[in-house]
Amino acid sequence: LKLSPRRGMLDVAVRAVSRCCALGTGRHEAARELPMARIPPTMSLEDLDRVLPRIVDEGLPDGGEFLFADLADDERTPQLIALLVWHGFLPMAGMGMLLPKIHQHRCIMAPEDIHIGRKVKKRAKGFHLTVDTAWPFVVESIQGLTYTTHPGDCWLSDEMARAYQSVSEVKTRWRRGDVEFHSVELWHTDSGELVAGEIGYTCGSVYSSATGFSKKDKHPGAGSVQLAALGRWLAKCGFSVWDLGMDMEYKQEIGGKPVPRSEWARHVRQCRTKQTKLTSPSADDAEARLLIALGDGEGQS
Repeated sequence: LKLSPRRGMLDVAVRAVSRCCALGTGRHEAARELPMARIPPTMSLEDLDRVLPRIVDEGLPDGGEFLFADLADDERTPQLIALLVWHGFLPMAGMGMLLPKIHQHRCIMAPEDIHIGRKVKKRAKGFHLTVDTAWPFVVESIQGLTYTTHPGDCWLSDEMARAYQSVSEVKTRWRRGDVEFHSVELWHTDSGELVAGEIGYTCGSVYSSATGFSKKDKHPGAGSVQLAALGRWLAKCGFSVWDLGMDMEYKQEIGGKPVPRSEWARHVRQCRTKQTKLTSPSADDAEARLLIALGDGEGQS
């Protein structure tokens, strides 16, 4: 599609999408048609950079939330992903395409405001948190354990995971905010088993959780422990905003609040230039129980 002279934004294409799980919603929804706007492969990143803020501010016609573009193993795809993140889109995949999503409402919170229940605090003993130590295992676990109707029904494809990793190689011009993707891991300390984790990304002082997994049958509550420990670690690293994506009940239970697209855009624009680095906790800081206790004025000094 081309730029519309009338609206100064991408023309809208309506594509029939019969299964929302293909768009990575993470839950079964009724089949429906979703209005989606295509990013043409011939559109320059310079033109797209000018168009995206208007899409964020004005929205897509018919209440659409998705753009779509080719998901190719080339130099342009990670550049495109980094640019989309800078403007507040969540880069997802489905049907073999890149599917950037700009939510009507985004669930966000300040990391230091995370709510951690007593049950989670009790379950945290015996686990520890790391960052960027097991990317391929986190991806594999998400692909095998996070799905809608059957194993393998997961939007995080191998192609998308490779594109995420390639973002760190993008030159500064298209990687403003030092956009970078990360794996977050929660380990059972005694056995060394990876029990929960997620793939997320940073842009300035905003951290976004993209998708994750937990081995809840073998380790009940591991996902909640991972989120709690990550929230404390994000606060310690200095992140201003934790983006949880689509609004869901469990996200509100830990303190997430749904905000309209305009408010989300305001947070992104305020925080994306603040240099903040997501590192892995040292051995002394990694114990989940102590990390979670930091917000209670406990833990190691």
